[in-house]
Amino acid sequence: MTLQKIGRYEIKSELGRGGMATVYRAYDPRFEREVALKVLPREMLHDPQFRVRFEREAKTIAALEHQAIVPVYDVGEEDGQPYFVMRLMSGGSLGDIIAKGPISIGTTTKIMERIAPALDEAHFKGVVHRDLKPGNILFDRGGEPYISDFGIAKITQSQGATMTGGAIIGTPAYMSPEQGQGETVDGRSDVYALGVILYEMLTGTQPYQATTPMAIVVKHITEPIPHILDINPGLPSAVEAVIEKAMAKNPDDRFSSAGELYIALAAVAGGQSGEEALKTATLSATKVISAKTRMVAGKTRLGEPLKPEQAKKSGLAMPLMIVGSLLGVCVIGAIAVAALGYMGAIPLPFGGPTKAAVTQTSSPTSVPATNIPIIEPTSTTAPVEAPTSAATEAPTLDPTEAPTEVQPPAGPATLGGADKIAFIANNEVWLMNIDGSDAHELTNNKSPKTDLQWIPGTNTLVYISGTTVNTIEAVKGVNDTIASFPFASFLDEFRVSPDGKQVVISLNRQMFIVPFDIAKLKQAKGKDALVAMKGCINFTGKTLAAIILKEFRWSENSKNVSWLFRGVGPGGQAADLIQVVDISSCDTSKLRASDEFPGTRFTPEGYINNPTLPDFDWDGDNLFLMNTLDRNNNWGFLYTYTAELHKGTLENPITASKSRCCYSDARWSPDDSYVIFGFQNKDSASSPIQVYYVPVGSIRSGGELTPIPLPQDLVLNPKEALQFALHKMLP
Repeated sequence: MTLQKIGRYEIKSELGRGGMATVYRAYDPRFEREVALKVLPREMLHDPQFRVRFEREAKTIAALEHQAIVPVYDVGEEDGQPYFVMRLMSGGSLGDIIAKGPISIGTTTKIMERIAPALDEAHFKGVVHRDLKPGNILFDRGGEPYISDFGIAKITQSQGATMTGGAIIGTPAYMSPEQGQGETVDGRSDVYALGVILYEMLTGTQPYQATTPMAIVVKHITEPIPHILDINPGLPSAVEAVIEKAMAKNPDDRFSSAGELYIALAAVAGGQSGEEALKTATLSATKVISAKTRMVAGKTRLGEPLKPEQAKKSGLAMPLMIVGSLLGVCVIGAIAVAALGYMGAIPLPFGGPTKAAVTQTSSPTSVPATNIPIIEPTSTTAPVEAPTSAATEAPTLDPTEAPTEVQPPAGPATLGGADKIAFIANNEVWLMNIDGSDAHELTNNKSPKTDLQWIPGTNTLVYISGTTVNTIEAVKGVNDTIASFPFASFLDEFRVSPDGKQVVISLNRQMFIVPFDIAKLKQAKGKDALVAMKGCINFTGKTLAAIILKEFRWSENSKNVSWLFRGVGPGGQAADLIQVVDISSCDTSKLRASDEFPGTRFTPEGYINNPTLPDFDWDGDNLFLMNTLDRNNNWGFLYTYTAELHKGTLENPITASKSRCCYSDARWSPDDSYVIFGFQNKDSASSPIQVYYVPVGSIRSGGELTPIPLPQDLVLNPKEALQFALHKMLP
């Protein structure tokens, strides 16, 4: 191994160095991406404890696959020196944002909405972070937050996982009273730290200040919680109750989960009083589901709770020892070098692969959506913490042990980042609230409609009808035609990019990606007009741009796309396939598929005899939903596909039906934490079509799911695609 290359990874620069590891910015030529590469220094190789901890950190992160936990891409060893590879987080840390001043309650709520389920997932899998702080919450280049640095995490259910010798580990400014006393900790210790972070986000300062680490810990144990309104009187007064419960000295008095804390905060942001918000959170806590990010359900399992007499102790139970790299204690806004170290007193036990967590909430209020600021990389020397949390989720799905009944969304409400559901029924566009209330028709012309979707950032729906593209403004009911191709034989696809700047059009089985300029689209009548718009991609023979699209999806950054097309299967027969393609170069000669499936990746049930996929959806990153064709034009077996693992999995959320079929039109919610789908019981001729909107974590829960109640007079056509379109909550 040299400093120029480790395994296949080309070293670009050193990002940080700590007592237990060195982190490099590296380039992965196989996938053509930059990564963070964490290496155990050679001087540590002689100590088997360091090696065990290093390897177990990688396994712990890999086991906690979640959309908001940075995962491991690769693990390897070269010349006896172990390393693991993570996603490179280029958006800075939460500490960087706080250093600029207090964060609005709206933005704070959105950040908590994403990281709370991730923390609950860790707790569900028996892992306590023990060093949660702003420096360990990192942002990707799109401004999405991730929890990082599980290097000192504790596996609660493992034997020998308790600290030895009275060692206290963590960062004093965020340490719970029981952690500060060297007592056994469980997930509620992380909830306390999250409460401290919440206080700091809303005020720009930590609740306790002192000149030494020990003095800060003592204050957490003995002093009352500072009144947050004294620091920021502009906050809703109800937020005081949320802070007091989150930072309660006794763990039994805190929120039972991070998700419960988020629900209370969201209720306050929506205008509820402190008492009402806590009641909302308590009620919703009975519905909390922790499991894979997308995918496993069950009650949150925490470690052994502290005994009341232990939690109420006011003095230090034993000498305070800040272990490992923590000797350089973090000050506000600083990034701790400890992120590279293993400050734990013992190795971390490791279980098998796990899945991520999703929290089901039923908050009766909507939280204003705000954009999380994108933090540009700073020029600070060795920003150690960013690399340690360097990866994005590689979710897969595993069954859980404890089936939990999942309740339908209570509403009207905002769940999964969506506040409305549009769908097609009997050739008309319908709209309803998330809970099924206020269902009504938006159109009344009986013409077949396809490609139903929302124009991003608006209340306007768009759909194809024949060879025209129509819109309807959902609030005012105003109809318009934004494109018409009267001489075309086929108009198979019209899909607007998430940023609203581009649109893909499949006209006469030829693909064009052009600017989403409504004025110019209204003037376009054929291929020549589309070419004249000088878009990113025009139909080009003998390239991927010549593909015949059936369905199309964009990534969040609009630089990658995924499409469903009719290709050639593994046996040489015609088959529906899905590809992922980078279009950022806008050069048709450079278009290459980075993945293609099912193909040789997996074989869905019935696919060999009928290799048809009527529909699919993409979260824009790593996870896909699709169904095969078994009956009635659109319905079949439901599958998920995890791109990073190249793994397809047969799903059957409605286990109570005693039938594995049939599903259709599965869609991710705007924040990817919920899934909507239609279900027909193949084995019951009298069974009606049902619509479900459920947390992703419930897909494999084994619990009884409750469908969205639809109007009694609405009879869905069993041979019609529902084409769900979830409206992203607007600011």
